[in-house]
Amino acid sequence: MLKAWPKAWVIVLLTSTAWAADAAPDRVRDAATKAVALIQASQKDWYSKGLDCTSCHQQILPALAFRSAREHGIPVNEDAAHADAAMAFKPLADLDKAIQYTHIIDPALSDGYMLVAADAAGVRPNLVTAVYARLIAAYQKSDGQWLTVDQRPPQSRSTFTSTAIAMRAVQLYSHPSLAADTRRRVERARNWLGSKTPRNTEERAFQLFGLSWAGAAVASRQKLGQQLAAAQNADGGWNSLDGLPSDAYSTGEALVALHDGAGVETSDAAWQRGLQFLLSTQAADGSWHIASRVHPPAPVSPPYTLTGYPYGHDQFISAMGASWAIRALAEALGPARKVEMPKLAEAEPAGVEPWMETALFGTSSQLRQLLDKKFDPNSATKSGTTALMMAQPDLEKTRLLLDRGAKVDARSTKTNYSALLVASHYSGSEATLRLLLDRGAPITVTKGAAPALFNATPVNLAAFTGDLNMLGRLRTAGDDLNAVISLLGSFQTTPLMQAVGYGDAAETRFLLDAGAAVDKADGDGITPLGWAAIGNHPEVARALIEKGADVNHLDKKLMTPLLYAASIDYGDSEMVDLLLKAGANPRARTTEGMTAFDLARTYHHAHLLKSLDNASISANTRPAAGKGQ
Repeated sequence: MLKAWPKAWVIVLLTSTAWAADAAPDRVRDAATKAVALIQASQKDWYSKGLDCTSCHQQILPALAFRSAREHGIPVNEDAAHADAAMAFKPLADLDKAIQYTHIIDPALSDGYMLVAADAAGVRPNLVTAVYARLIAAYQKSDGQWLTVDQRPPQSRSTFTSTAIAMRAVQLYSHPSLAADTRRRVERARNWLGSKTPRNTEERAFQLFGLSWAGAAVASRQKLGQQLAAAQNADGGWNSLDGLPSDAYSTGEALVALHDGAGVETSDAAWQRGLQFLLSTQAADGSWHIASRVHPPAPVSPPYTLTGYPYGHDQFISAMGASWAIRALAEALGPARKVEMPKLAEAEPAGVEPWMETALFGTSSQLRQLLDKKFDPNSATKSGTTALMMAQPDLEKTRLLLDRGAKVDARSTKTNYSALLVASHYSGSEATLRLLLDRGAPITVTKGAAPALFNATPVNLAAFTGDLNMLGRLRTAGDDLNAVISLLGSFQTTPLMQAVGYGDAAETRFLLDAGAAVDKADGDGITPLGWAAIGNHPEVARALIEKGADVNHLDKKLMTPLLYAASIDYGDSEMVDLLLKAGANPRARTTEGMTAFDLARTYHHAHLLKSLDNASISANTRPAAGKGQ
């Protein structure tokens, strides 16, 4: 009898009853349906705005959310979804672009996420996806991790995310001939993920995702799931960083990770509290407002533009949060039913001939048999991608083709890419580079000829790999360590800036010792030290400072390294203290007149305030500095 129960039990009963009513399937389905419709509306004009960019917020995460929706009976406008997927994944039909890897930007996260989402959209494994998978695999570090250069938290920042996503992409699309290599890479990734301690929700979630994909023991994943569940806030949600409020992005991914990665049932009390958080914080239009953690004037790609999704500056992270929320809401509706997506024809390569697969993934014996049957070693695609380019980075196939008459200096008709440029993408290819160079491969194009697309040079491409042997070989051959490549035709960078962006201290020191210019700036006037501060890479910053980097450099945005260090919330006092000790001016001001202390206080970066406050007090003995000085 209710009257005889203790008051506390009555409260629990009433709360549980209300909770169950709020999380009724109809309400969950309605919430997810609204969220899907709003994302699809924001996709409608994305490509028509001239944004030649397949984005994580408008295409990649939505593709994964739409798959979850389909599997749980949540309506998706399939005509709209197909139109968007056709634009997003059509690069996977371009074999020349894949082999040459002309549009490299961030292999693990950019191309890794592209493949993971393509799988959700119905892209079947083909020769192009196999090439991308092999390229991604080549960027794995010896300890098993994949690095990322992206600094847009929470989605694009963590090495846990880049490692899990890159590993999954290789699993999904690696060529059958590389099955043994794929197993070894998965094992190394599993070991790395299992040995590291995550610091926030994104890292805890992707540690679970990665370990689940890699087949780690259930018991170990359940233990990690308990740690993720323990980070749940009193309101039922999760946040992306300690001290920040709960949000739909972090809550959605936590719920999916707990269910998919740790095997937590959706009926679990903690899981249901998370579901209730999503339902109670959704706006009437089907969105969730999530505050961006990227503060102007930090460089952002793509630039902010009105997509039709609400919240202005916060629209991109809010759209991504909605994708995670949709996946969690979908799982609340019960077990998924398998939905076989129709093949996405727009992502199917055309004009593929049998010899191409042999050149790309066949053995040297298979290639020799082809050559013995009078195969032309200078065969190429219509766009001029040669068999020699396809053979990279295989040393024996490269030697075989050269011995049979392949032209070492042949270049693609559209991009001026060569076999040497293609080989430079693959870590561990120093011997192949040496062979190409010894056989006369030129470092640069012939005098008077057009440069390679985006001004690509071998050393710039090799810098992405962090392979010091390759960089040393190319430097000895006369390549310019200060050469500027324009990534995607938009972002100017040098080998040193790439090493800094990836937080690779060993490569940074190697390049500096070899003569790389310590303060050579990019198109925004940001120096390597500025990027080290933006990425919170103290060891890299220390190496730059030891070589004389200007700690008070003022870029075109009128920002200094210290102002950037005070603006990011994933940093710590180590970077701030390092810059201050090296002579960074704590009284430098942004265009809005804010010092580093003001920025840290405004953005609630309490962990930085003590160091900056002490420095500001000390600086008061000096004359006041002007803006940015």
